[in-house]
Amino acid sequence: MNQLRQAARETREALGLNLPTAATVVVVIAVGILIHGYFLDPDTGSVPRFALWLIESIAWALAVAAVFAPLFLWNLIKVVRRQRSIDASRRIATERAASVDDQIKLFLQKSLAESTYGVSKCYAFGSVIREYPTRDVDIVIQFGTSNPSQIRTYRRKLRDIEHTVEEFYNLKLHIQTFLASESDHLLDFLTKAGAHQQWVGEGSGNGQGPPL
Repeated sequence: MNQLRQAARETREALGLNLPTAATVVVVIAVGILIHGYFLDPDTGSVPRFALWLIESIAWALAVAAVFAPLFLWNLIKVVRRQRSIDASRRIATERAASVDDQIKLFLQKSLAESTYGVSKCYAFGSVIREYPTRDVDIVIQFGTSNPSQIRTYRRKLRDIEHTVEEFYNLKLHIQTFLASESDHLLDFLTKAGAHQQWVGEGSGNGQGPPL
C-alpha cells in the first residue's frame, strides 16, 4: 500500500498535478459531458439521453486512465525496484556490521586477556552487542590490581588498543576502568548499563584480531 501511494505521488508530481487542479479538470470534463449530452446531442429516440451521458462519461474516464496508467505503472515499478535496492543495502550493512562486531570482539578478547594489560575482567555493552549497526564500542574493565603505579602503566598501554580499533575498524573505543578493589562499583555500573556481555574473565573465550 505504501508503494502504491508513493507511485501515485510521483506520478502526480511528474504531471505537475495537485488536488485543486485535478478537481477542476474533473469538474470541467463532467460539465462539458453534461452540456454535450443534454443540450447539443439530438434525441435519437432509441437511447435515453442519460444513457448517452453515462456512456460518454465512462469513455472520458477510460481515456484519462489510458493516459495516466502507463506513467503510474512505470513509477510503481521504479518504486518497487528502489525499495528492493534499499532493503538489500540495509541487509548488507547489517551483515557487515555484525561481522565487524565479531571481529572486534575476538580482537579485544585476545588482546585484553594478555597479562601486559592487567585486565582481570572485561564486559561489553551498548551498540556493539545489539542487533543494529555499531557506532562505537563501549567496554568496562576491571584491573587485577589497585597499585597506582601499575594502573598508570596499564592505562597507558590501553591507548594502543584504542588506536588500533580506530585505525582498523574506524570506530571509537570507549573504556571505563575499575580497580581490583572496586568490585561493588563495577557491579553498580553494569546494573545501570543494562544488557552486557563478559568478554574477558571467567566464562569468556579468546579470539584473534589485527596485531598491535
